[in-house]
Amino acid sequence: MNHKPQPASPKGLRHYGRTLEYVITIFLSVATLGIVVLTLFYYQVTPFFSSGYLQVTSGTIFTRFFLLALTILLIPAAVIAWFLLRISGRQRVLKEKVEFDAQLFNATNDSITVYDLNGKCVYANEHACRFYGYDEEELLRINLYELNAPEYVKTVEAKVDELVEKGELIFESTHVCNNKPLTPVEVDSRIIESGGRKLMVSIVRDITERKRTAEELRHTSERLQRTIEGAINAVALTTEVRDPYTSGHQQRVAKLACVIARELGLAEKQIEGIRVAGTLHDIGKIYVPAEILSRPGRLRQNEINLVKDHAQVGHDLLNTIEFPWPIASIVLQHHERVNGSGYPSGISGDDIMIEAKIMSVADVVEAMASHRPYRPALSIEEALLEILQQRGVLYCPEVVDACISLFTKKGFAFD
Repeated sequence: MNHKPQPASPKGLRHYGRTLEYVITIFLSVATLGIVVLTLFYYQVTPFFSSGYLQVTSGTIFTRFFLLALTILLIPAAVIAWFLLRISGRQRVLKEKVEFDAQLFNATNDSITVYDLNGKCVYANEHACRFYGYDEEELLRINLYELNAPEYVKTVEAKVDELVEKGELIFESTHVCNNKPLTPVEVDSRIIESGGRKLMVSIVRDITERKRTAEELRHTSERLQRTIEGAINAVALTTEVRDPYTSGHQQRVAKLACVIARELGLAEKQIEGIRVAGTLHDIGKIYVPAEILSRPGRLRQNEINLVKDHAQVGHDLLNTIEFPWPIASIVLQHHERVNGSGYPSGISGDDIMIEAKIMSVADVVEAMASHRPYRPALSIEEALLEILQQRGVLYCPEVVDACISLFTKKGFAFD
C-alpha cells in the first residue's frame, strides 16, 4: 500500500498523463477511420446508380451527407483534442514541478518527514532514510513515537499537542536510529493541511556536535570560574594578612549581603555580583599602613582620612578588571549613606546603588559583631539595634528590614 499522498506522487502524475495521451490517440484514430469508411462507402455505392441519376444526386445527397458527417466528426474531434492536449500539457507542467520539489527535498542536508496527527509517517526524504538507517518503505512503517527514546515519548506527545495549538514549534528530543547510538536532535515542525487532514511537517537536525560543543564550553566556563574564584580569594587574602583582626570579615560580609539580596528578590546575576564585591570590598586597605589597621588606640584625623581612602583605592584597583558586574562601583559606594553623610563622594538616596546599600548594612552588622583591636565584639542584638535606629537615616529601610528579619525570624548566623 502506498502511504504517500496521491497528489504529491510523480509516479501517479506520469500514469495519468500517459492515460490522457492514449485517449487522445484513440479518439483521433476513430475519427480518421470514420472519414475513411465514409469515403470508401461513397465510392463503393457510386457504380450502382445510373450516370444521370448520379449527376443529379452526387452534388446533393451524397456530397452533403459526406460533408455533414465530416463536419460532425472533425470539429468535435479538433475541440476535444485541443482540450485534452491542454490538460495533458498542464499535467506535464505539474509533474515537472512535483519532480523538481522532490529533488529539492532530497538535495537538502536536513531530514524532512511528514506525519499525520496519529504519528503515522506519510513521507520521508532520502536524507531522513540515511539518517535513521532505514529504506523508505521501512521508515514509512515506523510510528513517530517509536523514533523517540522511551524517556522522551511523553514529552513528544505534549509537544505535538502544543504544535497543533500553535501551528509551529521548535523543540529538542533524542531519536532512535538503526545505524548509530541515540542521537540528540532539534525538530522544527509546522502544521499543514492536505486532502482535508492536518499533517506535521518536520525538519530534523542532528545536534550531536552542538551538544558536545556546549558541554565543552560549560566545562571550560566552570574551570575559568574556579580560576577567577581562586584569584578573587587570593586578592582578598592579601588584605587579611596585613590585618589579622579582620580575617574572614570580607567573606562573612559577602555571605550576609547575598542573603539580604535574595530576601529582597534581586536577580541571581546581581546576587553573584554582590558576592564578588563583598569578598573584595576592603581591598583598598592594602594602601593603608598595617600599623594603622591594627592599632588598638584612637586614630588621629589624618589617619582616619587615610583609612577612608580605601574605598576610592579599591575602586581604582578593581576598575582595571573587566568584571561582568559593577564591582568597582559597589566597592566605591559601600560606605555611602542614604542621608549623604557617607564617603568618599557623599552621595545620597537613589544615587547609591542597591548593591552598595546592601553592602553597607552587612558591613556594619558584621563589623560590630566582630572583635577589633580598639574594642571587644558586640552582640548581634546591639548591631541590629544600631541599624534599626539609623533606619532611613544612614541605611536603606528595606535593606534594614530584610536584615533584621533574617536574624530574628529566619535564624541566620555567620557561622
